[in-house]
Amino acid sequence: MRKLFLFILAFPLLCSCAEPRVVDEVNMSQAIGYDILKNDHIEGMFVIPIFQQDKMGKNQILSGTSTTTSDVQAVVSKKADKPVLLGQTRIVLFSEKMVREIGMTELTDYLYREPQLGNRVILAVVEGKVKDVINTKPPNTNVNIGIFLSDLINQQNETGNGPDTNLHLFLGNSLEAGGDSFLPLIKLINHEVAVSGVALFHENKMVTKVPTGDMFIFKTLVQHHKRGIYKFKLKDKKKSDIVVESIRSGSSYEVSESESSHSITIKIKIKGQIKESMRSDNLTNRKMIKKIEKEMEDDLTKQANRLITDFQKKSLDPIGLKEKYHAKNKKMTYEHWKKIYPKMDINIETTVNIIQTGVSE
Repeated sequence: MRKLFLFILAFPLLCSCAEPRVVDEVNMSQAIGYDILKNDHIEGMFVIPIFQQDKMGKNQILSGTSTTTSDVQAVVSKKADKPVLLGQTRIVLFSEKMVREIGMTELTDYLYREPQLGNRVILAVVEGKVKDVINTKPPNTNVNIGIFLSDLINQQNETGNGPDTNLHLFLGNSLEAGGDSFLPLIKLINHEVAVSGVALFHENKMVTKVPTGDMFIFKTLVQHHKRGIYKFKLKDKKKSDIVVESIRSGSSYEVSESESSHSITIKIKIKGQIKESMRSDNLTNRKMIKKIEKEMEDDLTKQANRLITDFQKKSLDPIGLKEKYHAKNKKMTYEHWKKIYPKMDINIETTVNIIQTGVSE
C-alpha cells in the first residue's frame, strides 16, 4: 500500500517532464523545401499553417539561408516571432541540382536525428527550383502546398504507379555498401504540380531518373502492388490505345547458384482488367483478350529489359538484385558484385492475365 501511495505522489512529477507546446505559440512546419544557391549556401523554406479563426486555411512561408540544412531552421527561428518546430512535417523537398551535387547522407543526417520528425515523412526531388513549387497554390483546395503534395504522392503510391518510399525506407536502402534507392520526382507543368517520374540514387547521389511512362513496370519490379495503370498501343491498323488497370502485380526472382554462371530470371506477373479500349470490337471475345495479353507481355518485357540494361550500364541496382543474388551466394562480396553485375545475364519472363473486361460491349 505504501508503494502505491508513493507512486501516486510521483505520477504528476513524471507527467510534468514533457514540455507543453501550444500550437498558436509556435510555428509548426508542415512542409520543408531546400534549394542550393550559387554561393553553395542552402535556402530553406518552411510552410507554416496559420491557426487563427479569421485565417483558417491560410499559411505563411518562412525562409532563411545557411551553409547546412540543420542550421537553416535556427536561422529562420531567429527571424520569426515564434520558434519553428518540425513535429507536423509531412514532406521534405530537395532540388534536383542539390541531390546531384551534395550527398543525400549529408542532407538527411539532420532529418534522421531530429526527434520531432517521424520516419515515415515523405522525401521528394523537385525538377527545377523548390521555391517555385513551395509558392504554388494547390488547385481547388484550401489545404497548403505541404499537405497537397504529401496527399498527391500517397495517392500515387496507393492507386497509381508510384513506388512506396519514405525517410526510413530510403535511408535503409541507401546506407548499405553501394546502396541504391529512389524517391518521387515532382515538377511544375503548366503552373501545376505533378509527379514527373522517379529519381534514382547510387552511393549517395542522384544519377538518373525513371520517366512516367516506365513507372508502372518499375514499380512492378521493386514491389508487389494492387493498383496501377498501364497504357499501350495494340499492333493493329489503327494502333488502338488500350488501358489496363492492375488488380495484382509483382515480380519473383530465380537466382543461379553456379559460381561460373551468373544469371537471374525475373518473372513478372500481372493480373488486371481493361479500363479503356479505343477499339470497337467486343472485348468479351477470348481471341481478342489473348491478343491483348500477348502484346502487353511483349511490351512490358521490352520495357523491363531496357530499364535493366540501363541500370547495368550505370552499375545501378534500385530493384535490389544484389540482395537476391547474395541470398543464394553467401560468399559474394560487394567488390565481386560490382564486377559481375554489369555483364550478368538477366532474363525477363512476363505473364499477363486479363480477368475482367468491363460490362460494356
